[in-house]
Amino acid sequence: LARIGNVCLAAVQAYDNASQSIEALNAAELKFNDIISSPTLDAACRKIDNLAEKKELDSALMLMITKAWSAAKESNMMKDEAKDILYHLYKTAVGNLQRLMPKEIRILKYLLTIKDPEELLHAMRDAFTPGVELEGKDVDCLYTKPEVLHTWIQTVLDAYNFSREGTLIRDARDLMHPKVIQRLEELKKVVENNFL
Repeated sequence: LARIGNVCLAAVQAYDNASQSIEALNAAELKFNDIISSPTLDAACRKIDNLAEKKELDSALMLMITKAWSAAKESNMMKDEAKDILYHLYKTAVGNLQRLMPKEIRILKYLLTIKDPEELLHAMRDAFTPGVELEGKDVDCLYTKPEVLHTWIQTVLDAYNFSREGTLIRDARDLMHPKVIQRLEELKKVVENNFL
């Protein structure tokens, strides 16, 4: 009787999850149709910006925008203008999604791109110098405290190490590239040696 009860409960939960997924896709489809029915490209981009501000730029909508751009890019039956519009909408959505990322992660991703040790130290000094924060389409001037960035680095490294042991975030392990982890270890040492 308990086994039948567990099977019934699992079936109800699976149905609920599927219903939520369908509802999310339907909501994303409505948002996507609203975006692409905009009278101008600027109006469509503003709609994406507004959705991001309201934290409604969800994964289902991002999937639809990405899929539309990908299908358009591969198609030879679509005009180049339509491809350009979908590409612009895709880039706008990706840019907004990156803005939702914590600033420390954005700083960390930037620091990981710097290879030269001198330039890295200079960029870290800039990142740890308080000032006016500016966020724009092409430029971000963000700062944080060394302790906070160190904590984020340690969190990522711990997640990676725990997942290697099989105790945490097994699916995320594939996303953690060993070269990135090595660079994170180096950044951690630079922060510890120069800023803590």
